[in-house]
Amino acid sequence: MNFFCQKTGYNSIAAQKVNCLRSCGNIAVPYPFGLEEGCSARKEFQLKCTNGTSPSLQFDDGHQVTYINVSEGLMGIKYTPQKMFRVDAQKESGMYIGSLVSSSVQWVFANLTCQEALQNSSGYGCVDHHSTCLDVTSADGNVGYRCECMPGFCGNPYIPYGCQGSLSVSLLIHYLSKSFWFDSHRTLEITHN
Repeated sequence: MNFFCQKTGYNSIAAQKVNCLRSCGNIAVPYPFGLEEGCSARKEFQLKCTNGTSPSLQFDDGHQVTYINVSEGLMGIKYTPQKMFRVDAQKESGMYIGSLVSSSVQWVFANLTCQEALQNSSGYGCVDHHSTCLDVTSADGNVGYRCECMPGFCGNPYIPYGCQGSLSVSLLIHYLSKSFWFDSHRTLEITHN
């Protein structure tokens, strides 16, 4: 079953909110997903945590979320038998690719290509300086895009400073940027003589 994500409705402020719950039971709920109103990037990414003796993260009334992997753009979905064919209309937006029975489904940040998404900087999801955009396709063609941290970095590309690199990578980038500045600056001085 495919779901299509809307092209608008991105909530960039939610990434910086500090009072949002980020787990349900033992399952982490990283941004762009959220549990409360205003804590997800889009309303399609708002999930529900049931408060019982054993909390359960719900995709909708018929499907339970077993994990969220931001780096791979995957979400584990487990069918809950009481509502076999029901899928919440809010989720029918194209950001999920998979059967939604009991499997890993791929999700996209928006129903845009990377090229289209880059044209709207206020709605662009790859906000970390060390993130990059990936087009996500299926057998039917382009589905949308998602973000990932650049090689040498890991973390959450959807939040500022979310992609963290190892010290050696960070030092190498710092060294190369300083070296480039020095070389270009020295070249300018030679040109002026």
